[in-house]
Amino acid sequence: MSSQVLNKFQKFIENLKLAGGEVLEEIPNNWYVTNAHFGVAENGAVWVSEYTDKLFLSENVVVKMPKKIVATMHEAMDLIDTPGVFISGPSKTADVESFLVFGAHGPKRFGIFFE
Repeated sequence: MSSQVLNKFQKFIENLKLAGGEVLEEIPNNWYVTNAHFGVAENGAVWVSEYTDKLFLSENVVVKMPKKIVATMHEAMDLIDTPGVFISGPSKTADVESFLVFGAHGPKRFGIFFE
């Protein structure tokens, strides 16, 4: 990998982890599995065009994707040619007292498996 590609990849992993996601070495049993087209380094998000109810209702989601990372959301917008969603980690929400809840409107755990 060139240094520029490696830097984008490292930034993607860093931001994925900041968002609560994880990189998986293997796909765990009983996790919902879907595919992503690419990742975005600046925020650790992935573009998924198959967005079914299972993607949002499963407690654990793993996304298989190639090591295709773009630097910014502006670059990502140029690659989108199908309806879909960006995902950047497990769902989180907090109430007025700052009580944080994971998985309120999406998965509690979110992982990436590189193909």
